[in-house]
Amino acid sequence: MSDRTVLEIADGLARLRLTRPDRRNAIDMAMAGGIAERMDQLVAATDGGDVRAVLIEAEGPAFTVGGDVDHLAGQLDRLSAELDDMITRFHGALARLAELPVPVVTAARGAVAGGGLGLFWCADLAIAGDDLRIATGFARLALSGDGGSSWHLPRLVGLRRAQELLLGGRVLDAAEALDWGLVTRVVPADELATHALAVARELVEGPTYAFGRMKRLLRESGGNTYREQLEAERAAIVDCGATSDGREGLAAFAERRSPRFTGR
Repeated sequence: MSDRTVLEIADGLARLRLTRPDRRNAIDMAMAGGIAERMDQLVAATDGGDVRAVLIEAEGPAFTVGGDVDHLAGQLDRLSAELDDMITRFHGALARLAELPVPVVTAARGAVAGGGLGLFWCADLAIAGDDLRIATGFARLALSGDGGSSWHLPRLVGLRRAQELLLGGRVLDAAEALDWGLVTRVVPADELATHALAVARELVEGPTYAFGRMKRLLRESGGNTYREQLEAERAAIVDCGATSDGREGLAAFAERRSPRFTGR
């Protein structure tokens, strides 16, 4: 198991932490493999009902600068093969993260760059410190990009702004990222960890099954016609109505009290 990541699961909350602060959490082969292994563990724990929300964090003043350029520069004689191996592992992990049927909160401060942006794009709630800096950085390296930016950015900010970030290499600060809709909220950097943990713990107490169906509806909406999406919504809400949480939510509302969800 890689020492570049830590996964802790307790009381329904999974906390995945990047732990390579001396390299600003740059992603090399070991970290890509570590994230993939942690995601396997996380999927298993979620399937088993032990996880009702996920919080992704990082040690140090930078969330991640993306790919470890020094590592890649040492692999120039086999660069394509190294990129293939690293990104195959990393993208597999991102796909599993995006498909988790529980809410994902990402807390990021400092640099969020390159392929590491994928861990930010997959968040259902992206919480940023006020020292955040977002940069794709691929053009400067003559690389086309990874981490799902070419999929997420047109959906989050539109084609023109996506082109500016990827081809133009524009760097956004926290206020700009909030204005562009790339982050959910901005908080003081020294309050980020506490704030994000509180948000994640609140989600743990929420209607987990309904959250999962909401996520799926949003994820699949881009490929559906309007009629198909209406049918997907009908099927999802009917399924939610068959859950104990669905019944509890309606009963609590009618009785003017706070609901007590179990995640079932």
